[in-house]
Amino acid sequence: MIDGRVADLIENLALPFDPALLRIWLLGPGDLCSVCPMRLECPDQTRCLHLELSIGTTARLDGPFRRFPIGAREVGRVALERQPIVASRELPTLGLADPAWLTTHSVASFAALPMVHEESLVGVLALFARRSLGDTDLRSLAAAARLLALVLTPSRTTSPPMPSVPMERTLAEVQRRAIEETLERTRGRVSGPRGAAAILGLKPTTLHSRMKKLGVRRIAQSRA
Repeated sequence: MIDGRVADLIENLALPFDPALLRIWLLGPGDLCSVCPMRLECPDQTRCLHLELSIGTTARLDGPFRRFPIGAREVGRVALERQPIVASRELPTLGLADPAWLTTHSVASFAALPMVHEESLVGVLALFARRSLGDTDLRSLAAAARLLALVLTPSRTTSPPMPSVPMERTLAEVQRRAIEETLERTRGRVSGPRGAAAILGLKPTTLHSRMKKLGVRRIAQSRA
């Protein structure tokens, strides 16, 4: 189970992506094989992905997606191939979630990234976002996945102490990097349809507040 303190920090990290739902599966033993709805998609019933965190529209850890066989569907394929998957079209056909749920919560895109530490798979991070995810978003998510792999390796989850580098500072650095890269992309523009706030899915006032909190310097807006 993921520590509540870490869960709170992950939730804060996800805010810029306008998440409908963020979920984390960690690698574990095959334990619910007899009742798993994806049993026929599991190659050997020895290992699978265990749903350990759900933030957003639901915090429930049960249901048909609480286990993913390695290689099954998009989430399982990320674990097998250790390559990120991003989708923004035909989401209902991918078997990621109930189609009605996707429509109800205006899900516009999906991203799943492997969490790997020292060449070992730790789990998979998946994000259902209400907006399109660009290259800057994916770089930030990849950085977050690497960080979480470090924090959530089995040797670390069995003991309460956090890493020697404070988690708050490290996650803040990921958020700061995402904002700075977005501001560079918009040439310093914060507001408007092409501004950093719109790209990050935030209100301009919220972005200004977060910039101040994280120490992000305002980039001089280009007139070009």
